[in-house]
Amino acid sequence: MKIKLFLIIILLLSSFNLNLKANIDDLDKKYIPLKDFIVLKFDIFFQKNLTKIFQGGGITGIAYQKIDYNFRFDTKNNFIISLDALMDRKRYKTKKYFPKIKDCTQIRNKLFTNKYGYSFFTQKLNSLVNKDLISDSINQNILNITNLNEGQKKEILNKTQIKISIIHPNNEKSILCSGKITDIELKNM
Repeated sequence: MKIKLFLIIILLLSSFNLNLKANIDDLDKKYIPLKDFIVLKFDIFFQKNLTKIFQGGGITGIAYQKIDYNFRFDTKNNFIISLDALMDRKRYKTKKYFPKIKDCTQIRNKLFTNKYGYSFFTQKLNSLVNKDLISDSINQNILNITNLNEGQKKEILNKTQIKISIIHPNNEKSILCSGKITDIELKNM
C-alpha cells in the first residue's frame, strides 16, 4: 500500500515538473508585440520622470496636485499620449492665474528634457528646447529598442501626438492643448 502511494506521488510530481518545464519553454517562443513594448517603455519613462513636473511648482511653473496619463494607438497606428494635469486646488482657488498654452508646452518640455523652454523673466519661448532635443531624448530613453532602425524611430515620432489638459479648479478656465510630440509649441484645441 505504501509503495503504491509512493509511486503515485512520484508520477504526479514528475508530470507536474514536465508540465512546468513545457510552460517555461513556451515563454521563449512568445514575443510581445512592438506596440505593447513601446507603450510599456513610455509608461516606465513617465513613472520615473513625472516628478520633474512637480519640482519647482508655484515658483517657476504651475503647482500641480495630480497628473494622470494614458497611452493608446488609434486605428491609423498613430500613438496618442493623453495627460491630465490637475492644478493645485488650494493654491489656484484664490490665486488669479489661469493656464495658458505655454503651460502645456512646459509640461511636455519638462517631462522629456527637464527644461521649461521659456526664459525665466519674460516667459517667452527660447531656443533651449527644440525639436531635435525632444527627439533625441525620446530616442535615447524610450525608443532605444534594438529592433528599431532610425527610419522606424522617425516614423514613430512623426505619428506620436500629445494631448495635455490643464484642469483649473474653476473648470471654465481649464485648457486643452495638442500637437505632435516634437512640435516646438503645442496648439490650443
